[in-house]
Amino acid sequence: MSRLIRCECGFVARGDREDDVITTIRQHMGEDHPALLESVAIEDLRGWIEMD
Repeated sequence: MSRLIRCECGFVARGDREDDVITTIRQHMGEDHPALLESVAIEDLRGWIEMD
């Protein structure tokens, strides 16, 4: 079962492991939402993960 995080802009980060999803969403945030990247902790991101 894969994991995902949905960004408010519509981007969906997917991966088989939590760390993969977090890496992908942080890369996206760094490119498209740099201010958000600075204000969201990794533990917050873990709470946003959904099972797919």
